[in-house]
Amino acid sequence: MLLLSIISLFVGPLLYQWLRRGGFIAKAFDSLIVGILILLMAFLLIPESWVQLGYWSIALMLTGYLVPGLLEHLVKKAAHTFHLVSLLLALAGLALHAMLDGAALIAVNGVDNSNLALAIVLHRVGVGMMLWMMVQPVFGKRIAFLILGFVGLATIGGYGLSETVQAVEGEYLTPYIQALIIGMIVHSLVHRSHGSSHTH
Repeated sequence: MLLLSIISLFVGPLLYQWLRRGGFIAKAFDSLIVGILILLMAFLLIPESWVQLGYWSIALMLTGYLVPGLLEHLVKKAAHTFHLVSLLLALAGLALHAMLDGAALIAVNGVDNSNLALAIVLHRVGVGMMLWMMVQPVFGKRIAFLILGFVGLATIGGYGLSETVQAVEGEYLTPYIQALIIGMIVHSLVHRSHGSSHTH
């Protein structure tokens, strides 16, 4: 799943190009991804998080929902104004987001959490598409691919660190990381509905 989550980042730009050309296959694939994510969120992951953490799950999911919005603002500001501080903050935020994704992928070791791993992989197609849409037109393809590679490396780092933490703490932190990731995925679903109208 770790490898799939990295590959899915680079599927995003390809899907973006298909959507710009109005390809039926691309539109159908995009709709399928969104549909699967909505079903996973509504009927499996959100109820499961509530059972595990109660009201804490709502607070963590809300945090996960709000943080990507700030990150997107920083990426846009850096892209439009070439503001170095904004770019550095955006890269730090991207690294944190990717590390959380990587850390949450450790959950695939438990069969009950395989739905979260699938949601992460699918949601990262949207992450890759969002980054490409904002960075490539201003900084060019080379920088856009470098940033996608950076996000991939941060995901690997988060995966490795989570293994280390779990070796010490067991699986205590896993439900908290999962709740944050669920909030981020919900944000990506809301963002996709706005982004798809712009691509058309």
